[in-house]
Amino acid sequence: MNKHLAISIATASIAIGAIPTLAEVDPKIHKLCVEAKDYAGCVRAMRGDTTTTTIREIRSQGADIAEGNQCPAGFAYVGGGNCMEVKCVYNTATGLGFDTGHDPRVAGKSDWKCKYSLWYGAGVMQLQGNARASINAECPSGEPEVGYNSTCQKAPAGWESPSAKAAREKREGPKCDFKLQKYGCSFDTYLEANPGMKKWAELNPDMAAKERIKLQSID
Repeated sequence: MNKHLAISIATASIAIGAIPTLAEVDPKIHKLCVEAKDYAGCVRAMRGDTTTTTIREIRSQGADIAEGNQCPAGFAYVGGGNCMEVKCVYNTATGLGFDTGHDPRVAGKSDWKCKYSLWYGAGVMQLQGNARASINAECPSGEPEVGYNSTCQKAPAGWESPSAKAAREKREGPKCDFKLQKYGCSFDTYLEANPGMKKWAELNPDMAAKERIKLQSID
C-alpha cells in the first residue's frame, strides 16, 4: 500500500468511524474522493449522505465550477467562475509608468481604463484579489467573456432582460381596462368567462353597452 493511500485511509478512519478501512469503500468512490480535502465527507456524499457535504462541493474541490454570470462591481471575469478586481497601478517611484502594460485579460475590453495622474503619469491595469461570480437574472445566463464584468456586456443580439421585456409588453400590450386585459380586451370573451356578468348584461343591455365602452373593449 503506498504512502498516499495509507494517509487517505487513516484520515478517513479518524474523520468518520463508518469508513475505517479501504475494504469498506467502493473502489469507484475511492477513486473519486482520494484527492478531496475531506475524504470522509466525499465518501458520505457519494454514498448519498449529503447532510454535511454536498456532491457539488466534493466535485468542485478538484476544479472551480463556473456558475455565475456577473462579477462584483469593479471586478473582471477570469474564468472558472472567478473574478479579479481591476486596479490601476502607478509607478510612484519614477513617474515614468510601467513597461509591462495592461493585463491582457482586460486590456481593450469593456470600459476598463486608468485615469491619467499629473504626478505619476499613466497607470496600468492589473488584476488583484479574488471573488466569485454570482447570478444576475437581468443578464443572459452562462459565463461572461474573460475581461468583462457580466454577460450583459456581451449579450446576444436581440436579447432582453426580464424587466425590459416586462416593460415593453406593458407598453405595447392591451390598452383596455385591467379587467379585460387577460381576455384580449374583448368584452364578449370576458362575459363568456364570467357567467354572472353575462346574465347581468342580458338583463341590462343599455348598462352593459356603457360598461363595454368604459372598459375600452375592442368588440
